[in-house]
This record gives sequence, C-alpha cells and structure tokens, in this order.
Amino acid sequence: METLTKRKNRSSNSSTNESPEQKKPRNTQNNTEQLHVDDEEEPPLTGPCIMSEADKMQETLQQILEKLGKLDAIEQSVNNIQANLLKLETRTETLESFQASATKDINDLKESLNFAEGKHSSKLESINKHNENINLKLTNLEKENQALNKKVADLETKRLYLEAYSRRENIKFENILEFEDGSDREDTEQVLRSFLETELGFLNASIVEIQRVHRLGKKKEGEPRPILARFLRYKDCEQILSLGRRLKDSNYKMYQDLPYEIVQRRKRQMPTLMKAKKNKIPAAFSKAQPDKLFIRGKLWPDGKILEIS
Repeated sequence: METLTKRKNRSSNSSTNESPEQKKPRNTQNNTEQLHVDDEEEPPLTGPCIMSEADKMQETLQQILEKLGKLDAIEQSVNNIQANLLKLETRTETLESFQASATKDINDLKESLNFAEGKHSSKLESINKHNENINLKLTNLEKENQALNKKVADLETKRLYLEAYSRRENIKFENILEFEDGSDREDTEQVLRSFLETELGFLNASIVEIQRVHRLGKKKEGEPRPILARFLRYKDCEQILSLGRRLKDSNYKMYQDLPYEIVQRRKRQMPTLMKAKKNKIPAAFSKAQPDKLFIRGKLWPDGKILEIS
C-alpha cells in the first residue's frame, strides 16, 4: 500500500509541476527505461504481503483496543477517586463542624474554669485570712495557756509550801518494832519516847510534848509500820532531827514529814547535796521552800551538775 501511495503521489506531482512544454512526448526509449527502472524499484504487491499488512493492522487495532480498555480502567479508577474525594470532603466538613463545636465547648469550659478559679481564689483568700485569724487566736490562747499553767504551777508550789509548813512539826520514824500487850494494842507514844531516849539520846524524851502519834498504813506481818509523830514545838523537831547522824549505822530512819511532790523534787537534787557535803561545801535545802537547794548560800539550779575543782 505504501508503494501505491508513492506512485500516486509521484503521478500527482508530475502532472501538477510540469509545464505544457514539459508535457511533450519524451523519447520512447527513455520512457521504456524509466518503466523498467520503476518496475525494478517497486515490485508488484503479492498475496503474502497483503496478509502481513493486514496482520499488522489487526495487531495495531488490538493494541489500540487494549489501550482503550486500560483507559476505561483508568477512568473507573478516576471515578472511584472522585467518589472517595467527595466522601473525604464530606467527612472533612463534618470534622470541621465538630471541631467548631468542640472549640466552642472548650471556650465555654475555659470561661467556666476561669470563673471557678476566680471564685476559688476568692474563697481561698478568705479561708487563708480566716486561718490566719485562727492561728493568731491560737497563738494568743497558747500564750495565755502557758501563762495560766505557770500560774497554776506557782500556785501548786505555794500550796505545797503551805502544806510543808503546816507539817513542819511532823517527823516520820521507820523500822521501829511494834509491841503488843494483852489487849492487842501498843502504846505507840511510849514506844516512840523510848526510841528517842535509847537510840537518839534525846534528854527530854520523857517530857517533850507530842500532840499526836500513830502508825501509818495497815499492819503487815514481819514488817513494822512507820510512826508519824506531831510535836507541839518546832524547836523540839529541829533538835530531834539534828540527832539523826546517830542513826547512821543502824536500820532506823528518821526524816521530816513533807508532801510527796516536795520529796520527789528533793530526790533529784539529793546526789548534788551529798556530793557537796562530802567535799565540805556548805549546802542545805531551804526551810521556807524545802525543794530549793542552796550551795554556798546561792540557789542551785535543778539538774545542774556540781563540778569540784
């Protein structure tokens, strides 16, 4: 077919481009040679060539159809993509609407939170101020309580001093044997007078005036009860107590009758008193304030250690 086309083109070109003069008859020989040349260059089409060209055309058509099929698939994919894009756009619009609603809710929550924080801050400030007032009142009450406790302690100490003063004519004696007569009762005053004369060497034992005398507590087998004696005169008590050194190597004990609290306070300072006396340092408890220890005429602080240089 290409050969036929060329020939047609040549014929058309030759007839169109040549002038009338050029259309004059040419040499027959030349024409014959030209025909022979043409016959040699373009052989006539045969049946197999025509079939080959048809196969090529069919193959080309087949390729075109395959490409068209691919184009249909591409078009279907594009349509699917467009549908998905439409859905995505719809979802995007929904999300944007939801975001706008959420943003509004968040802003509302922020406003509510700010309002609540402001209210909370106001309440907290009020509570803190109230707590400060309470703490101030508690501090004042604590100071007042401490002052009252000190006053109570001072009053208790004064009461103890008054009690000690009222009992200063009393003397306690321990480990004096109990004697029983036929009536199952002893003459405690006579037992005490005999003790004062024989054990202490008190010359006025028979005439010293005793207001009251009795044993303390319930009777226990094999253990004599203490004797508490109240003398009429304090000077007699001082004289009797001054003879206490004669009981040093015996089992007898004799001491001034004092309130229990005073006795406990004196016990804490007794090691200091004994240490001072051992080193021949003047030391004694006050008579008016029997729990106060004085060393070298000065009040000694309770709990302070006496250092001997």
